[in-house]
Amino acid sequence: MAHVPTQAEIDAMIDAMSEEELDAYLADAPAPAAPAQSPGAPAWQTATGAPGSYAALLIVGSLIGIGACWELIVSQIRQLREPDAGLVCDVNPLVSCGDSLNVWQGNLLGAPNSFIGAMAFAVLLLIGLLLAAGGRLPRWVWWGLAAGTVCGIGFVAWFLAVSVLTFGKLCPFCTLIWAVTIPIATSTWARAAQGGHLGLPQAAVRALVAGRWWIAGVMYAAIVVIVLVAFWDGWVAMLR
Repeated sequence: MAHVPTQAEIDAMIDAMSEEELDAYLADAPAPAAPAQSPGAPAWQTATGAPGSYAALLIVGSLIGIGACWELIVSQIRQLREPDAGLVCDVNPLVSCGDSLNVWQGNLLGAPNSFIGAMAFAVLLLIGLLLAAGGRLPRWVWWGLAAGTVCGIGFVAWFLAVSVLTFGKLCPFCTLIWAVTIPIATSTWARAAQGGHLGLPQAAVRALVAGRWWIAGVMYAAIVVIVLVAFWDGWVAMLR
């Protein structure tokens, strides 16, 4: 009788694959069966894991995000104590965070954006550690991750517009947060779809998993183009 691999064996095989091997495997794989769940359990409790590469992305990206948020928190506290103090993030007229800290745009939900960001990255770090340890997340957590990362990308777009149109400068630590938010978001959408939690057809799942880095690249390119065009005169003046 042929051996039927267990879910643990399948997860271990996926974790051992490189990104290229995983993409090739997904491209040739048949439509996945519905994830296992306890008899009588509602669909929103269905649990699936994720490859180790995704867990590593969450862990490393979250640590970078927490570090950037911490620097913003320290800068904001210092600015409140010493309004005329020079901040480590005030690099030049185009790269600076001082003007964006103690205004409503920097405290969108009534608390500093950096506080909210640090809490969000802490949750992602915990989830990354759980997945790295072989844990499986129920469907409602995957839904929350997908929705939260969509909101994260929306915030990146909004604050980019504010930086260009209102402040006329870029916050370096905010930009670092954007840089880690984008790949976390695209990979989260891909892994949630791969686990069968987004209800997408198999062709769309394969395209999303295979193209997650291309989507991230397009977002990076869009930010670079916007920044270059919006601040072109300033960049040219600084280079003279």
